[in-house]
Amino acid sequence: MEHNQFRSWLKQHEIEHREKWLEQFDSAFNGDEQATVNIALLYKEYGQYEEMYDLLDKASERKNSEAMYELGNCYIEELGEKGSERQAFLLYKSAAQLGHRDAMNNLADMYLNGEGTPVDEKQALGWFKKAAQLGVAEAMFTLGMMFEQGLGTKCDEAEAFVYYSRSADQQDVEAMYRIGMIYFSGELGQQQDNAKALEWFLKASEEFHVDATFNIGFCYENGHGVARDNEKAIHYYKKASLLGDVEATKRVVNYYEQKDAAEASKWREKLKVLNNDRTE
Repeated sequence: MEHNQFRSWLKQHEIEHREKWLEQFDSAFNGDEQATVNIALLYKEYGQYEEMYDLLDKASERKNSEAMYELGNCYIEELGEKGSERQAFLLYKSAAQLGHRDAMNNLADMYLNGEGTPVDEKQALGWFKKAAQLGVAEAMFTLGMMFEQGLGTKCDEAEAFVYYSRSADQQDVEAMYRIGMIYFSGELGQQQDNAKALEWFLKASEEFHVDATFNIGFCYENGHGVARDNEKAIHYYKKASLLGDVEATKRVVNYYEQKDAAEASKWREKLKVLNNDRTE
């Protein structure tokens, strides 16, 4: 696609900041690797997969780690009728060896789950550690799970808690929820503490974590770490219901059956929809 054609394409798709994108296009044409990846991702957003693959392929051949990583993602997502776990694995590996931290995390995932390569828990552990050292919160969380379950290493509850905590401090929502459950149940050598559990459930709920949101309702309903408060319990059960939680919806129905027939009917309909979704 030439400069004027790209300009027309931008206008056709009503893309904002067209002059900025034209500058990026010209920079890519002149060999700017990051601009090349940026234009490829713009093509991806608007379903121009042939052009996307062409740019990412060329940049990957020039050993651009970001292009390799994004091309691996495209193969995993099977965009444009292309898709190969093995090709994605090789691209992530090449990008990881060049120091790309997210590629390290994805490569580790593929080793852990046997995607595009045989399962190799020790390789997974090593690459997750490298990604974690570079600040990847998801890698920290997975390391917590591996040390907790003894995957690729011996079980080490203290090390598992350290990695879960590091991930939670980096705002990983699953880690926030896991820390909440650790305190709620008194796991991994931590003393049971409902107040700390509730604190972490609240943080995870702010990021729309459905199980954390349900658990906050449960804490308010039963007085775990907080004074009992049915109104607040129902508030959080409603939030969990809107996130798709069936048990939370049942509790909302039960609550309104004693107070408000119309509201109970409304939430029973919601429950019916959720149950139908689960059976489809």
